[in-house]
Amino acid sequence: MMKGAFTDGKGKVWVDEVPMPETGDYECLCKIDACATCTGTDKKLVMGEMSWAKPEHYPALLGHESAGTILKTGKKVRYLKEGMRVLRPAAWYSGEKKHGITSYMGGFAEYGIVTDTKALKEDAPDAVYSAYCQYQQVLPDDLEITPVEATMLITLKEIYSFIRDLQMTAGKTAVVLGAGAVGTSMCFFAKLAGLKVAVAARRDAPLANCRKAGADLTVNTANTDLGDALRQWTNGAGVDYILDASGAMEMISSAVRALAENGKLCTYASGGALKENFASLTLPVRWSLVSCPPAEATAHEHLVSLVRMKVIPFELFYDEVMPLEKFPEGMKRIFDRKSMKTVFTM
Repeated sequence: MMKGAFTDGKGKVWVDEVPMPETGDYECLCKIDACATCTGTDKKLVMGEMSWAKPEHYPALLGHESAGTILKTGKKVRYLKEGMRVLRPAAWYSGEKKHGITSYMGGFAEYGIVTDTKALKEDAPDAVYSAYCQYQQVLPDDLEITPVEATMLITLKEIYSFIRDLQMTAGKTAVVLGAGAVGTSMCFFAKLAGLKVAVAARRDAPLANCRKAGADLTVNTANTDLGDALRQWTNGAGVDYILDASGAMEMISSAVRALAENGKLCTYASGGALKENFASLTLPVRWSLVSCPPAEATAHEHLVSLVRMKVIPFELFYDEVMPLEKFPEGMKRIFDRKSMKTVFTM
């Protein structure tokens, strides 16, 4: 048996024992060393608000920002070895139900599995395996990174790929809506891409953290009109890019009043809220709406390079570390907005 973190989809979370993962010929048993919260996804799963999370799926095992170490390999595994560090090990794969429990990625557990998909595809080209396996990538042996830091790579790879694929032009201006882990990451990578970056949020402490990540301007929308602040910042020209990390229509509505002609509204978190309120937006004559889903797996080698170059300020992207036993306490702090991202160690 092992410990894992569960939810009933009605707001309750707890830690309990669950059977160990079962491994096949192409799978490896891993010790999960740490797993970080993904605030938006985890909160929605806990409250039963994720569109694909149905009442009959609960109870569910949470967690998808996990990092672990391979302990044992299946008899047909060839490209993964004992001692390798890997990202995204899962107790069992997302959407699978075992022991009456659905895995919603299943990274908040003491043990998990990863699959040697390369060997599997060589031996059985038509084999079907979980799409989740594409995210189970290996960390090089010589990479100087702690398990806690390794969990940050998952969000960072997602956001780097988002910024990369937008193909933003250096010297242009952008405003990031939201100052949580995602917003802070957007600010950081937009600055690396050579943009002037503003960040908008409702609380001072996360905004101060974004200034450490390179923000040229921070706006507390609780006491400042965002559209006016952006117009003043750009001398009336407006911002070239709006990067939405919040999904908050109030901020989007205010920001688009300062969108430049030929500017781009780039969605990451808006989703249905933007569709429902689209007609109410005041926009320039010429503008673009860009949907750019993250491509996490494609960013792995680049992020590994940035870690080697010691470019990543990991401490800016999480604020607490707790043992798994304190999962209920940690999640309460997430819901109470006392923590933006917590890493639980096993």
